[in-house]
Amino acid sequence: MSQTSNIISPCSRLNDDVLREIFIHCIIRSSYTDYYYPEKVFRVGYHYKQSIREHPQFSVSQVCSSWRDIALLTPQLWDSIRIVDLTSEANVGIAREYLSRAGNVPISVLFDPIRNMSAPREDSFHRSNLINFLSSYRLRSLWFTSNILPLHLFLPSLTQQSVADLESLLAWHRYDSTTETSLDLNDSRYPKLAVVRILGGEYKISSHSSLRIFTSAGPPMSVIQSLDLLSNCPSLEESLLWITRANGSQGTASMPQIHLRHLRILTLHLQSRRDEIHFSTFIEVLSLPVLEEFSLEGQAVTWSATAFQSLAHRSNYFPHLRKFCLGETTSNVDAGILLASMPWLKSIFLCPYNTGTNKVIFDDLALNGLASGSLTPRLQSFYVGPISNAGSFLDMVESRMENAQMSSNGIPAPFTEVEFKYADDTQDYSESRLLDIRQLGILISTCKPWK
Repeated sequence: MSQTSNIISPCSRLNDDVLREIFIHCIIRSSYTDYYYPEKVFRVGYHYKQSIREHPQFSVSQVCSSWRDIALLTPQLWDSIRIVDLTSEANVGIAREYLSRAGNVPISVLFDPIRNMSAPREDSFHRSNLINFLSSYRLRSLWFTSNILPLHLFLPSLTQQSVADLESLLAWHRYDSTTETSLDLNDSRYPKLAVVRILGGEYKISSHSSLRIFTSAGPPMSVIQSLDLLSNCPSLEESLLWITRANGSQGTASMPQIHLRHLRILTLHLQSRRDEIHFSTFIEVLSLPVLEEFSLEGQAVTWSATAFQSLAHRSNYFPHLRKFCLGETTSNVDAGILLASMPWLKSIFLCPYNTGTNKVIFDDLALNGLASGSLTPRLQSFYVGPISNAGSFLDMVESRMENAQMSSNGIPAPFTEVEFKYADDTQDYSESRLLDIRQLGILISTCKPWK
């Protein structure tokens, strides 16, 4: 009976190559985001026993002998590992046995130690073990979360062969401002490096033709350092930069223009505890013709409509820009001038975190343009901070919806989400009016600014 069942089973009619592809797709992974799902990665050094059900590669290899043979001969099932502790020979042996099934394909390693090794002797021992272990393999991705063993202390010591295939580098550890740290991620040593996400430590990016994603959450760089990074990486598609005014933020006018022909997502976190950061200082040398998302965050941003208009002109008025966010600003923002520079927007956040003070100005020209669709005709999501003429703003929202309903070509698009704050203690509309607008199909909300 069992033999008959095997014959008529649909799985038995699949050839080895098809089964191999099915097994590979059982593993939730992407070459650049392996470790956003670290619970799916085989772990070495945990104190509890792992169930085979946690890892599809073990499950499929225990169904039958033929599936086991296919699984063991499929390196892509065994090329990712999460390591908590390499100080014991037993753990090193387990890790090596597991990765031996990956053959010679580049591997992904998440190093996530939980031992509190504060003594220099232990730290040195652990670093030596890690260098010896990683130098035995070709690395595809490396996610390093150690606060006790910073990346710059061991990555330069790895062999060239072990890092030549490195595509993705993620380093998350606390930044110690009292310690000088530097790591040069240059093109010659890391020729395939495409993704770098870091938190803590100072990392220098020399000329790098393959880097597509660079995000940094500290320490902040000066404007000059940030612009140097962008100009050195012409293939960048996504970047998040923390910027401070210190150490040479001025003088960018003498720099050549930087044309970022591939950059789709740009987030600037302008950080300054004492001085305001002039937005124009950063953007005056940039051209962003394919930008899709643009975010400006920080608490001391000095807005410049003239500088932004100039950037829009150099960038062909952002034909691909769909989302814009201006978190907070110390200066007023003319909404009409801003929106005219981004005609294809679908979502905008204008100072939604500003407290009490009205910074975004909607004059009659801007409100009429939004209502008719001559400004941002495709805009659907609208989030804005404190505004003083809330009643006129709601008039615009209702007119926009009426014009959208009468439109035969979808222009203007109807609003789907609207959120705003009313300035100070003023409120020139009723709650019943909000209810009427919600009945038009808009998710609309408002609140009093917090102090």
